[in-house]
Amino acid sequence: MNILKSFFGTPQYVSQTDTTPDGPDPDPEDIWAFTDPDARTRFERKGKLEALEHDIRYEVMRAGSWEPEELEYKREIQRLLRTGAVVDKGRYWFTSPFPTVYRSVRDGSLNIGGIEYPFSEGDDIVFQCRMNRDMDRFLKGPVLVARLQPTSKAQLCGEMGGAMKGMQET
Repeated sequence: MNILKSFFGTPQYVSQTDTTPDGPDPDPEDIWAFTDPDARTRFERKGKLEALEHDIRYEVMRAGSWEPEELEYKREIQRLLRTGAVVDKGRYWFTSPFPTVYRSVRDGSLNIGGIEYPFSEGDDIVFQCRMNRDMDRFLKGPVLVARLQPTSKAQLCGEMGGAMKGMQET
């Protein structure tokens, strides 16, 4: 599932993404590294940005840093954007950290942690956090390749079963 960006299709709207083809090397401490800017803006407008930040820091990142394979996903998306193999779908994933959903425009693959993730033209590609991977035994790494359907549901990871419920460092 993914969420249509709130202003997609209006004349004043320019879609933003969590990754750009010429962006800097991903920072393992950047809590916003995998958050679609439009999702972040939406939480900010609703006065819930602090709750999103807490959820990403303590549920998604588990009070630590982004893992090497998660950062490798981001570098692979940069590569695919540079080569024109994927484009912004104009949507973001329905759970925290609310990453951008990318649409493949031709067949190809991502290589993350030595695992190849093939995709076909028209497939959607989206980051999957550790909790999603823990809950879905079919996810072998931080990426989901599928044909996604829109949803209006949005959920913080802390609201999901199996969440760490905001555990903080002491």
